[in-house]
Amino acid sequence: MGCGWLGEPLAAEWVRQDIPVRGTTTRVSKAENLESQGIDPFVIRLGSGGFEGPWESFFEGLDTLVFNIPPGLRRNPECDYPARIRHLYSALERFKTPRLIYVSSTSVFGSHQGRVDESTTPQPDTESGKQLLEAESLVGSLKDCNVLTVRFGGLFGPGRHPAAYLAGRTGLQGGADPVNLIHLEDCMGILQEALGHPAWTGVVHGVYPDHPPKAIYYGRAAREMGLQPPVYKASGPPDSDAKCVDSKVLSDKGYQWRHPLG
Repeated sequence: MGCGWLGEPLAAEWVRQDIPVRGTTTRVSKAENLESQGIDPFVIRLGSGGFEGPWESFFEGLDTLVFNIPPGLRRNPECDYPARIRHLYSALERFKTPRLIYVSSTSVFGSHQGRVDESTTPQPDTESGKQLLEAESLVGSLKDCNVLTVRFGGLFGPGRHPAAYLAGRTGLQGGADPVNLIHLEDCMGILQEALGHPAWTGVVHGVYPDHPPKAIYYGRAAREMGLQPPVYKASGPPDSDAKCVDSKVLSDKGYQWRHPLG
């Protein structure tokens, strides 16, 4: 549910593995593209008032739902994301869906929580983080459904890199703070692991284990893309309270990372 930058290639990869996949989009034109890749398309919108479109047919008989719809508060600051998740909760209960892989974000942690892992209690300091944490709590309370919450860091990959948005900007703060990023290939790799282990529940972090300083990493990445590097304000040593996300669960499971930060 949610065939965007991550969901579409993930669904297409599973189709290549002969796994039957249903995929949702909010646009008819996108549905045609999904169908051309062997994905069974559904034009469905989930708002605070509930589902629009053939959502009952979508949920009927699912073995696993990967839910990959973020709050979208940048585009719509008035969005009530937990209200949308309550409708998801009701649908999962009604159709007795046995497995949910809920894609969340490391923004549930505050920017000054220091080093955190899956055992750390989140203390969000943004509205998006607060709403995501409430959503995590809602889906985590589902009965008779194995729920795995996957918190991804900043996403990068084809056509998407934070350095592109920062290029040419000046006077930026936090140049000594660590990056918390993950490539699309590893997002897909982690979700592949999750699909193959239906009993895997709880919370897992998806963040590449290297955390270079932002000023160094984004400057190098911008230059490699032929862009003007961002300029950070001079700063002292790294802030010991700056958020640095460990993927301890993946480390303990021996996950083999597919794509370094570059």
